[in-house]
Amino acid sequence: MKYVASGDEMARIDDYTINTIGIPQMVLMERAALCVFKFVSERFDRRKKVLVVVESGNNGGDGIAVARMLHEDGYKVDIYWINEISKQSEGFKQQYNIAKKLNLNFVDEIIDYGYDVVIDGIFGVGLNRSVHGRHAEAIHIMNDLDAYKIAIDIPSGIDSYTGFILDTAFKADTTITFELMKLGMITGAGFEYSGNVIVSSIGIPAHVIDQISPRLYTYDEKDVEEKLPARKVDSHKGSYGKIGIIAGSKNMAGACLFAAESAYRMGCGLVKVCTTEENRETIQQRLPEAMLKTYDINDKTSIADAVADTLKWSDVIVIGPGLGTSDYAKEVVKLTFENYDKKIIADADALNILSENKEWLKNTNAEVVITPHLMEMSRLSDKKTGDIKENKYDIAREFAKEYNTVVVLKDSRTIVADSDVHAYVNMTGNNGMATGGSGDVLSGILAGLVGQGMDIFEATKLGVCMHGLAGKFAAVEKGRYSMIATDIVKSITKVLEGYESYDSIDKN
Repeated sequence: MKYVASGDEMARIDDYTINTIGIPQMVLMERAALCVFKFVSERFDRRKKVLVVVESGNNGGDGIAVARMLHEDGYKVDIYWINEISKQSEGFKQQYNIAKKLNLNFVDEIIDYGYDVVIDGIFGVGLNRSVHGRHAEAIHIMNDLDAYKIAIDIPSGIDSYTGFILDTAFKADTTITFELMKLGMITGAGFEYSGNVIVSSIGIPAHVIDQISPRLYTYDEKDVEEKLPARKVDSHKGSYGKIGIIAGSKNMAGACLFAAESAYRMGCGLVKVCTTEENRETIQQRLPEAMLKTYDINDKTSIADAVADTLKWSDVIVIGPGLGTSDYAKEVVKLTFENYDKKIIADADALNILSENKEWLKNTNAEVVITPHLMEMSRLSDKKTGDIKENKYDIAREFAKEYNTVVVLKDSRTIVADSDVHAYVNMTGNNGMATGGSGDVLSGILAGLVGQGMDIFEATKLGVCMHGLAGKFAAVEKGRYSMIATDIVKSITKVLEGYESYDSIDKN
């Protein structure tokens, strides 16, 4: 697990480190500058010309320290101090005085002298206002220079919480950030403007980070290995969960197939698909491993019997993919939420139906995961999509708390929240996954993990991470333009291959 910090959380971490632990600010500043210096010196020879642009805060102090180190190592370095902020931080003052005593070259304006490297030390993670005037002018000129661009901590002009551009922003090839990834660099435009992100340690103790405990954290491949449920030696198909997939409608068999096969590929023991009679032949041909229960959409008794049979049989229910929002679909969702007391993964059309019948969600006896994208969350929460995108963490957590659910708020950076203050932000996956059926695959993955006995919140976080990893493998094989949901399903196997060996299979 790795924390992801907002600007205010990072400020609190810095303050605690300096004023409570007692590590001097100048020590942290010098270490930060050394990280940037090492990056430049390892990639660019001393014949290269470097421009460092700073303002009067601590980020500018970092920039001047980088310029000093490069100057002392033989690089030709110019510093442009914008000097539009009247109050200078103590760290900046100290670094500026050192630089003047060493006769570093400060320039009065940015002129293209054939710089090879441009380093942004204007604003840090605390910026929360629009960038204008001389600051905006300087950033525009920096962006236009034909040089390799490096941002210190975060590109100036990027909101460290939302990733939004504050009117204008520096567009970096590489951002060297300190101690923790910043939320604004993985969301919104901040992801693109940060370029390649390097997280460098500057010696902030782990105790301090744990003490402040940022609200968001993420997983990587190592976490998957540690959290993936083990396969038991003494086991059978019933040991790994029975998943009911209530999904699909006429001419929409694909959604339930994606969910069902994904649950199987994720390791569950049995899957039963409950769908319309029209889908029988397709499912039997495409996924003969699945059990099947069908109903006549024009017969309420048939619908009620099929749903009741599936609920009684299942340990976990997936409901919604391809279901539609017709009257019979509403009846299916109502029956499920009123009569099931185990675990439900609600997706797609089930969410649209629930948005008009939220009392079903609030009053159910089941443990529920909902998996809305921004528009579905807008319908559920009665909030605008722009407001949701800007405040995904807060809105997901508030909804989870009010309705006692786990919320998977899907976006380029998906948030998984329950009522706790801490939430998961996903950093796996890619834009090739923006394809029809990808969400159905996720629902099946989540059900497969929950069916194997995992806690519903832990399974959901792990499943979202693994869904993204499967998307990575699919993109490698097919390319982000050409990959489809079927490729993601097939890639679940590739994700899991890394966590077991043939020796262990022989023994078990």
